[in-house]
Amino acid sequence: MPASDRVRQVLRAVRRDQLSAAPPVAKASEPATPFADSDDAALHTVWRVLNRSVRIDSLVELRNGLNEAHERPELDDSNQIAVGFDTNAIYRLGLGKKGPDAIDYLRTRHNGPTIVPGQAIQEIWNNVLAGVEPQARSLRKSFEAFQQQVKAIDQRLGETGRKVEEAVAELLAAHGDWIDPASQEVLSDTLEVLAAGTCAYVPRAEFSAIARLRHETKTPPGFRDDASNHGDFFVWADFLYSLALADTSNVPGTVFVTNDTKLDWSRNGVPHPVLVAEAVAVAGVPFRLWNLSEFHRFVSRLEG
Repeated sequence: MPASDRVRQVLRAVRRDQLSAAPPVAKASEPATPFADSDDAALHTVWRVLNRSVRIDSLVELRNGLNEAHERPELDDSNQIAVGFDTNAIYRLGLGKKGPDAIDYLRTRHNGPTIVPGQAIQEIWNNVLAGVEPQARSLRKSFEAFQQQVKAIDQRLGETGRKVEEAVAELLAAHGDWIDPASQEVLSDTLEVLAAGTCAYVPRAEFSAIARLRHETKTPPGFRDDASNHGDFFVWADFLYSLALADTSNVPGTVFVTNDTKLDWSRNGVPHPVLVAEAVAVAGVPFRLWNLSEFHRFVSRLEG
């Protein structure tokens, strides 16, 4: 680990201990947080970080993000990292050529915390299983019918028809995992592995006001969604809460895996500095935002 990251890790560990400590009695002019008297130090920490009741290093992370290659070197390849998964990453985690290796790694070699935001569980059921699976069956039938039509076009149109057929084949290669019925079996295996991890929910009533204010002030994640949709916020809040509950004493870094490329998550692959600052404030160790391909490459390096 680079010296700069080690220094930051020590300083942030001290800050995390301060955040987790029992809060002082609130002054008359300073209202107590909803969890000031709670025994749940992790929840108290996350609420204060998300509500800006404590300072986060967003300016430092803005600077780091502008020169990410130098200021945020790759984490050491370690099976001790804490890794969390967004809804879209959970569904695709075991798919593709590298999917089985990723599942095997999490099942047999990963020793760090594995985190599944509670909100992601709801979204898998509501959006993926209720929406994608029926659409997948319909799409597969449509694609198969279209391929038959393309073959007929190819016979009549020659080179033009061949190009159309190649385009359809390319589309299937890129998105075929979504319309393959076997993907549901892979998802079952994925969920079995993830069930051994940490899955927690922040209290919705107490955090809903923060969600609304963050959306109004364009605080990530989720400000690109409709004003009434706070799903991304609760995915993030549940991830941070699960992270705060986990034992990170031997964790060299934390990673959140998402294929969401909206600007309220990242810009050109660089995570929003506020997200980095919040994760570091909670866990006290370096944070990285990966897409699923990056996680698969990480597994390949460890397996190699």
